[in-house]
Amino acid sequence: MSALSTTPGICRYLRLSNRGIQAALWSTNGGAIVGVSTAVLGSGFTNVTGIAAQNVNFAIRSNVVELFLQSRNIQFETADPASEAKPLSTADLSEKVASSVVQILCHGGAKATVENNAADPTTEASVPSPDTLPDGSLRDAAIAVVRGLIEQDGSNPSSSLQVVASLYADTVSYYGKLRSLDEVLADKRDYFKRWPERAYRIRDDSLMVTCANGACMVSGIYDWIVRSIPRNKQAQGAARFSYTISLSEDPKIISEAGNVLKR
Repeated sequence: MSALSTTPGICRYLRLSNRGIQAALWSTNGGAIVGVSTAVLGSGFTNVTGIAAQNVNFAIRSNVVELFLQSRNIQFETADPASEAKPLSTADLSEKVASSVVQILCHGGAKATVENNAADPTTEASVPSPDTLPDGSLRDAAIAVVRGLIEQDGSNPSSSLQVVASLYADTVSYYGKLRSLDEVLADKRDYFKRWPERAYRIRDDSLMVTCANGACMVSGIYDWIVRSIPRNKQAQGAARFSYTISLSEDPKIISEAGNVLKR
């Protein structure tokens, strides 16, 4: 991997340099997928610049792939950091990721142009251009939904449940499993009962937003503190969060995930 983005401010793509290998998936040495190859720097770039670049590929980040799957209610598994910590041998790694590679045949639609395209030096198929940034208002709307959910007044459990009921879709990908809204509300109700007083604050510099296909994934880190006077208990720490919002006239959260970083 040679760069985290192709252009400053664009966090959708990874730039990869590889010699003689056209890989579909890019993973860690523990088998966690970090990107999917979708484009290469082709002859168009050479025609425009006179520079003959070789072995330069572009891959969409795994969080964009996750957003695509969530927006179509396709179930998937997320990597467990603990189980992925131990490096695998080349043979074991190949065996592990092989099941994630499938051939897809598409019928109809425009055929991708890959020869002598001076306006677009990369060759792509059915993916957004890396030069296209998500609309600012769309990103702001997604952040507003998540901020309103996380940083709401946590001293009124009934009010908090009403917010969840109004913001969540009828079916939600909830920490890796497909759950109905009633199941999500039941889980939230139990948590609010255990911790009647809650306060969360998002770290603004941790926010990352990726938008595609009418939905936005908002991820980041928040600091939290919870308290239960009846149980004489208090806890605090930091957690990573990830929400996917389907943005329409009535925005709905279609996915929630995250994990505690420290207590």
